Amino acid sequence: MPTERTVLIVQSERDDREMYAECFRHHGWLPVSVSTADEAWRIAPSVDVIIAGILLPGQMDGIELLAQLKADQRTNRVPVIVLTTCGWQTERERAENAGCDAFLTKPCLPADLVGAVRRVLALHRVPKPQSASVRPAEASRTRRRS
Repeated sequence: MPTERTVLIVQSERDDREMYAECFRHHGWLPVSVSTADEAWRIAPSVDVIIAGILLPGQMDGIELLAQLKADQRTNRVPVIVLTTCGWQTERERAENAGCDAFLTKPCLPADLVGAVRRVLALHRVPKPQSASVRPAEASRTRRRS
């Protein structure tokens, strides 16, 4: 069985995390969802692509996370898509200056986000991983709770 690609979804709103995670699961991806930049920072080295919001709870916003990811040797090649409600030109420029690979504004249909991820990965020519790199405990955070 082929190994799934892992997508890290960093969004402050639980509903957004769950909606996008469900869509990626449907398309054969392994989604990992977190709400803060600190959580994302710990997981980032083991994922194939990152989707991050700008307005995140905690000490670091999404642009600061992006800048740290691009400055770190372990994560600087991981594509990052900024997905946000902050569609102002100043925020777009901050994200682009920090190194984002794509900038999308909400509302964003899940299928459109999947398409953007595929385009970014095609541009980066990221090969499919040979083995799972996210621990099951991290991946289980995205499963629906009954």
